[in-house]
Amino acid sequence: MTRRWIPIPGPFVLASAALLVGCLLLGGGTRVGFLSDTLLQLFAIPLLLTCIWRLLDLPSVKHVRWVLAFSCAVALVPVIQLIPLPPQLWTSLPNREASIAAFALLGQELPWMPISVSPHATWLSALSLLPPTAILFATLLLGHYERRLLSLVVLAVGIVSVFTGLTQVAQGPQSPLRFFEITNLSEAVGFFANRNHFASLLYALSLLAAAWALEAAIEYETARKQHDTGWMVAVVASFTVLVVLVAAQAMTRSRAGLGLTMVALLGAFALAFSDRRNMSGFTPTKLFVGAIALAAMLAVQYALYKVLDRFAEDPLEDARLALARNTFALAKAFMPFGSGMGTFVPVYANFEKPQDAHVDSFANHAHNDVLELCLEAGAAGIALMAIFLGWVVVTSVRIWRHNVAGGGSIDWSLSRAATLVIGLLSAHSFVDYPLRTSAMMAILAFACGLLIEPSTQAKRTTSEDTSAHRVPVTISPLPNIGPPASLNTGERWGNNVNWPKAWRDSGST
Repeated sequence: MTRRWIPIPGPFVLASAALLVGCLLLGGGTRVGFLSDTLLQLFAIPLLLTCIWRLLDLPSVKHVRWVLAFSCAVALVPVIQLIPLPPQLWTSLPNREASIAAFALLGQELPWMPISVSPHATWLSALSLLPPTAILFATLLLGHYERRLLSLVVLAVGIVSVFTGLTQVAQGPQSPLRFFEITNLSEAVGFFANRNHFASLLYALSLLAAAWALEAAIEYETARKQHDTGWMVAVVASFTVLVVLVAAQAMTRSRAGLGLTMVALLGAFALAFSDRRNMSGFTPTKLFVGAIALAAMLAVQYALYKVLDRFAEDPLEDARLALARNTFALAKAFMPFGSGMGTFVPVYANFEKPQDAHVDSFANHAHNDVLELCLEAGAAGIALMAIFLGWVVVTSVRIWRHNVAGGGSIDWSLSRAATLVIGLLSAHSFVDYPLRTSAMMAILAFACGLLIEPSTQAKRTTSEDTSAHRVPVTISPLPNIGPPASLNTGERWGNNVNWPKAWRDSGST
């Protein structure tokens, strides 16, 4: 009989997981100001303060100082846009003639005003940064083991979202599980208001599921020779989750989601074929992963016929071109300071051309987050996007070329999958606005945290946080799988003896 101690996550890990789950369940709205977003922001404040205190307590923040500096720069953009300026300054900003004329008609003196044309919207935009920032900082402070737990928690919420979407489709447009008044009534949206954003969650989680499926398949190659059936259960469960997430894309009928899911499956192939434990040609593991990925791609292809008719009937298809053209013109007009974060709706409504307007509708976003950020954040937004892109490229190259220091193979796979998640969300932002939801901002923040190696102090802190909460588990090992009884203790555990992992585990007490 083997007695093992399974660590139970401590309060800090549980709080981080709770905020991440809360973002996925409550943060599916496409605009700021919902009550659910307010609850997430209030819950994020104590966790964020705890993270800052722990980060400042680290003996060295060299490995995260650039992340902290970049996060501060992002937060400063809306804060600077809210600083009141004297009339001599704000009247010289671009496109302020209407405001000056309004005060002149009222016969009032010009007051102090900020850069933002809608301070209330900019305040809400600034507050929306609290949950993803807290998740990013919390991930930096977690060790490899806790990060794995969070990835499994995210996958569990994703499965719940899939079955929620399936129920929405089965119940029809009047389903009580559609949690937003303005939403897609004939497709699955899960806990989101928009089917495209639900699709972005699915392809992001598909990559995390692929990382776990790869780990389970490779470990099974070793364990099956020892007649260990535990890994077979893990293989079946992980591949079931992967297939369910990919097949759920058919319910969303999102063209961008389906296309990016195919790219995500190619990324799953890359994860499998780049694993250094599988460098010996066409192994059964690669065949297993390839067969599942191919089946998933065929399922996506089968669902395409439901999407093709949208190319002819989607009124937004023509509107996207007009939105992009007008947003680009407005971005140039408000350079270099921008109109203010979160101000797209009032700015676009004031400058929208009559021929581009649609009856009974308004433009809530530019459907191109890159252009919308250029409009709202100006030159600072362009510079921050360029810095972020450069960091992601350099970090991704390093992760794909070198293993994760101090972590296991699954940590390496999760980090590689995170690079693909960031790339797909960035590509999706050119045709939509998934990162305008708290849920997908949380996924992006978690993915960015996975790219950064936890510090030694962070590993020690989280290990101490969990070591005080352990439960004993008694395991009965299979017969005849341990090392020969004739070997003494020194020979069994000597560094010069490379016993199989299953043998070493069976002898632990």
